[in-house]
Amino acid sequence: MSLIIMIEITHRWGLAKRGKWNIKDKEIVVPNIFFLDGVSFDSPNEAEVTISTESNPSLKIPPSFFKETETNNEYDFPYTFAYPEGLSDGLIEERGGKQKIQILFDQEPNLEAELYVLGNAPQLLQRSGKLYDKIIELRKKIDYHKLIYTPGIAQPNNMALLSYLGVDLFDSSFSEMMSAEGVELFDWIGFPGNVENNPRHLLDELELIRKSIIKGRIRELVENRVKSEPWMVEILRRADKDYGLFSKGTPVTGDDFSVTTRESLTRPDIERFKDRIKGRYNPPDRDVLLLFPCSARKPYFQSRSHKRFREATQQVNWTDIHEVSLTSPLGAVPRELELFYPAQQYDIPVTHKWFEEEKKMILDQLRHVVEKGDYNHMISHLPPDLSFVGEEIECVDTAKDSHPTSSQAIDRLTETLKEHVGEKRGKNQKFLLENLESFARFQFGEGSEKLLEASNIKGKYPWYKIMGEEAQRGMLVPERGLISLTLEGAEVLKKMGINLVEIDDFDPKGSVFAVGVRDADEDIRPEDEAIVVHEGELKGVGPAVMFGEEMNEANRGEAIRLRHYA
Repeated sequence: MSLIIMIEITHRWGLAKRGKWNIKDKEIVVPNIFFLDGVSFDSPNEAEVTISTESNPSLKIPPSFFKETETNNEYDFPYTFAYPEGLSDGLIEERGGKQKIQILFDQEPNLEAELYVLGNAPQLLQRSGKLYDKIIELRKKIDYHKLIYTPGIAQPNNMALLSYLGVDLFDSSFSEMMSAEGVELFDWIGFPGNVENNPRHLLDELELIRKSIIKGRIRELVENRVKSEPWMVEILRRADKDYGLFSKGTPVTGDDFSVTTRESLTRPDIERFKDRIKGRYNPPDRDVLLLFPCSARKPYFQSRSHKRFREATQQVNWTDIHEVSLTSPLGAVPRELELFYPAQQYDIPVTHKWFEEEKKMILDQLRHVVEKGDYNHMISHLPPDLSFVGEEIECVDTAKDSHPTSSQAIDRLTETLKEHVGEKRGKNQKFLLENLESFARFQFGEGSEKLLEASNIKGKYPWYKIMGEEAQRGMLVPERGLISLTLEGAEVLKKMGINLVEIDDFDPKGSVFAVGVRDADEDIRPEDEAIVVHEGELKGVGPAVMFGEEMNEANRGEAIRLRHYA
């Protein structure tokens, strides 16, 4: 019987994903664990799928590497997969099979397969760098929704990291081996103990991984787990250097998260913010650059400290001031971008002590802002622990070793601002339009400033509405930290070729599914505003569920949630 394997991804964060794998009448949730089941092994009752040589398993492995078995079942695993690395290519090809499930060593993947087994994963685990290379090289060559299985290496402490790297399926064989030696495996280390708990520990970790992917918290779980072994920290650091790959499936919005380790400083979403400051960002046209410290409360404008700062700025021509907050892990956060993810979501412990890499990062990001801005004056209203900024960048210090919120510091700031910008206020609409032009470019990229042409801004911050000559074009939505487009706004960006998704000839209502996508802009990330068109005609607009490359590859699953449709 011909096998039809259908894979639908429902949630993603970076390369980690949760979805459904349908085989005939069975549905397997991924990620998942293949529990060994047979004469020597008893799989737990909670196991969703087993792997066995018995006559009626959920999935099975032919019983012997040395003994051929006659089978036409495409869902059988092709022979034993724990080959020593270095077997001849001929034998690998012979044993590799032609089924939908393919074992891989050094040969190229068969792109018709649906599940790829990393054949010598246990040997690669002894050389973590090579394990990383094998997984990532494979993930780059196959479609995002295709599945990767790493047999023989899953432990409660490394499953989250493997999932983060794009591995979808694990097994219980390493746990069984440790059980035979009397070792109970926990989520950070193994101890002599009750080995009957080992299946439960695997299942508990699996459930935590699934929930973390759904909630967008998988990165935090990974950072927690990798601390148990140096090789896992090494792999995570290597992954962060592959920012371009991991950022594709990382949403541009998300929930609050904690920055508690040095590895947190290089998360894909944090790197994306910093990268856009260097690339996309253009500051508004202001005469004075004013530097503030960040605040524990987010967004910054709601904090007590920043409300104190406004006591000074509101007494002067604030329309000619560009406020920028300095912080770790983002470096420099312009006031007009403080709603953009993750500027209002991160939480970091405050010690008033900075690592050298944090100092370098803050200065680097600030220099990009300074170089792009046409400022005549720069003012530093920073606490003593940020004094290194004034040592590198020439600016007037108004805090002068006192706390920035002290009455003396606020008075000095007020007088300095009066001296440089005066008290007569400029045009409010010009100020707002420039801020939102800067925001639009940061969100959509070059050319998107046209969204603000011949428009005016209505509403109270942060619920700004962009009103065109005939209708509303978009709205700054603080909960998302993004400009949400109307059809009129989508029409403007459509002409610029930004975030376009070409679909088949139909009228979408509610959602666009991947099967109907002809071509999608590969710069689209999950939660980006996706502009749906058919042969030049606007069909709708709404948040992307998939990233653009994924839309082009997948044939199942929701691609876009339409907010408005024509």
